[in-house]
Amino acid sequence: MTTLELNAEPLIKAPKKTRITLGGIGFAFLVITICIAVVYPFYWMVMASFMPEGYSIVNAPMFYPEQFTLDTFRNLFETRPIWRWTLNTLLVTVGSTLMTIPLSVLAAYALHRFRFRGRTFFIFFVLLMQLLPATAIIVPFFLMFRSYQLLDTLHGVTLAYMTFALPLGIWILWGYFQSIPLEFEEAALVDGCTQFGAFWRVTLPLAVPGIAATSLFIFLDGWNQYLLAYVLTSSSGKWVISLGLFSFIGEYFVQIEQMMAASVVASFPALLLFAILQRYVRGGLALGGMKG
Repeated sequence: MTTLELNAEPLIKAPKKTRITLGGIGFAFLVITICIAVVYPFYWMVMASFMPEGYSIVNAPMFYPEQFTLDTFRNLFETRPIWRWTLNTLLVTVGSTLMTIPLSVLAAYALHRFRFRGRTFFIFFVLLMQLLPATAIIVPFFLMFRSYQLLDTLHGVTLAYMTFALPLGIWILWGYFQSIPLEFEEAALVDGCTQFGAFWRVTLPLAVPGIAATSLFIFLDGWNQYLLAYVLTSSSGKWVISLGLFSFIGEYFVQIEQMMAASVVASFPALLLFAILQRYVRGGLALGGMKG
């Protein structure tokens, strides 16, 4: 190999290194932009909750307000039943999650483990329910709940939430059960376990990360639900937090600071649950994308 050929190799690789460097800078800029777009609304919500009434409208957009006050939270707790709204939301979302998860686990396991007539149709039906918007069936829901005297009741809202959360739970857990090898369960059967014993002792413990992730998704979906609660409840004592937040919007004004303060209070239960389940959520999302 000649000296000219040896010197030619770095000249050929130099443009590639330049492209990689520019690509890395562009990717980093994109990530930073997305992070700012995601984090700034939450940051603005927290900052606006500590401002005097009307300050955020006059000084928007702002990064660090000059005036801080706790009067917004004080007025919120004195004039609005924020704790009642939060408690109602917890009762409804926790209740619907606790009812949805066992049914979703059993249905998803049956779809994965057994082959039966109508299995493909049922899977397609579950997917169709995921694609169906709530507005398409809200009128039949209202008429049905009125017939059974479930309007303006928390257990009626809980049943409605469970109805819409069940297809989501079945769909997610069905995909997760496919990531668990059947050999584990077959080995338990060889060792003398029954079919239910193998499911209870082997498959179900392995599915805990997926169940935890699904529980979080269902809880957050119910926590942010507005339409069902708006249609099925009327008295303010049965409102959930989403309806309470909407009450800050009047015909001629919007109480932005109090709304932001109420949003901060409403965010704590969801953030706390996510902090508790984040370890399982990471494992559930990672394994849920694998096929056994």
